[in-house]
Amino acid sequence: MATLRERITAPAHLEPPVSVGGLTFRAGSRDDLAAVHALAVAAAAVDDPHARPSTADFERTFSTEGLDVARDTVVGVDADGHVQAYGIVIDVPSRVTAARVVLDGTVHPGFRGRGIGRRVLAWQVGRARQRLAVLDVDLPATIEVGAPQGAGFLRLAARSGFEPTRNWIDMQVVFGEGEREGDVPDVPALPDGHVVRAATPDDIEPLRHAKNDSFRDHWGSQPMVASDWHGFLTASKSRLDLSRVVLDADGAIVAFAIVEVDPDGFAARGRSYGYVHWVGVVRAARGRGLAPLVLDASLQAIRADGLSAAVLHVDAENPSGAGRIYERLGFVAGEVHVTASTPL
Repeated sequence: MATLRERITAPAHLEPPVSVGGLTFRAGSRDDLAAVHALAVAAAAVDDPHARPSTADFERTFSTEGLDVARDTVVGVDADGHVQAYGIVIDVPSRVTAARVVLDGTVHPGFRGRGIGRRVLAWQVGRARQRLAVLDVDLPATIEVGAPQGAGFLRLAARSGFEPTRNWIDMQVVFGEGEREGDVPDVPALPDGHVVRAATPDDIEPLRHAKNDSFRDHWGSQPMVASDWHGFLTASKSRLDLSRVVLDADGAIVAFAIVEVDPDGFAARGRSYGYVHWVGVVRAARGRGLAPLVLDASLQAIRADGLSAAVLHVDAENPSGAGRIYERLGFVAGEVHVTASTPL
């Protein structure tokens, strides 16, 4: 296989999309962050009503290592200067087994059906090709998009060559719902010499190493770089106090459950909840029952904090059978989100 520089063609120069549907396009800037977030919230109310994008998510995206906001984002503005469409091209900064570029964007529901999304996506694909075509690495490469199953955007992406490659199941456990008095989850005992406790800021870097090891065999996962990982775990919605780690007899982190809480998202789901972003066990410690143990510890913390539910997303083809573990702890499967990609 040739390097990406040798095998990927890309436009030498890329202008913002041509005006269409009452919008003109320009490069994005950090000053657009609030407007882009507001647009994403308005779009999610139609496309994914149980979800509400958080400000922290966009702050992290705009701070992704290597992201050039002026070159990797585009916004479409109406005659009054309001942002009604955006596109972001996120070149995943770590490339060990693959090179991935993830596209994020949307069009305000009131401006759809005018060809805007098609032009934004075409621009994003062109920019993604530019990012990949400069890499002297011999790796598989993909451009990826995501949306709820059945979303119109997936049909648009399909017309541009994107095919569904992975499904992610939204799972939720509502505390007290369906429980009988005396019910106890089927959780393994803590192995001798191990300790489970709340995560702390001192754990951030050890957690990154544990996450990178535990997710090495998970689809699409590449090692997290330090700056991006630190951004996740120090964001305003990060809750290390509700997150849990398991330490082995040597004091090393061998399992973890990382929790986030965004009160602005409660209304969309109809209840307060903690979002379990990652559950992982380092590969050398698998087979000890640590995944259900550490997740149950986090669930107890979420419940004790007064939140009424916990939510997570699981890869429908997770190699560790995580979905079955979550079901045993009371999680119920709900909506499906789809990753679609095009290989290069």
